[in-house]
Amino acid sequence: MTSLDGKLGYQPGSLGIAALDEPHRTLLRQFAILPALDDERFQNAFGALCDTIGRDFREEEDMMEAIDFPGLAAHREQHARVLAGLHHSLAALQHGDYGPARRAAVLLPDWFELHISTMDAVLAMALAWHEARTAATPA
Repeated sequence: MTSLDGKLGYQPGSLGIAALDEPHRTLLRQFAILPALDDERFQNAFGALCDTIGRDFREEEDMMEAIDFPGLAAHREQHARVLAGLHHSLAALQHGDYGPARRAAVLLPDWFELHISTMDAVLAMALAWHEARTAATPA
């Protein structure tokens, strides 16, 4: 259970910014199905998950660059570390070793909720502030 579970109105993955929330919900749905899949379906689903996470991370980083987000380097570093672990797990999986990918599938949801509630929450505030500032600036 994360620190946000049980908060009034909180939905897992939700920060109130559609550009963040929709990809987060997609990943949470993918996380939910992985543990119960047989090996063949797991391998395909894990590969798809790695692709989705990579795309989501790139999109977030593009948003951060667009607003000159001061936390970009730390956020990008965390993304890179997770992607490196996922790519190592995927490589092992493609060689018949399901252990690392199965462990990643169990650990990812908790990491992801923590990432959303900390780093992505700060990004959401910065995006909202940037949008408000841009809207208030005379044309």
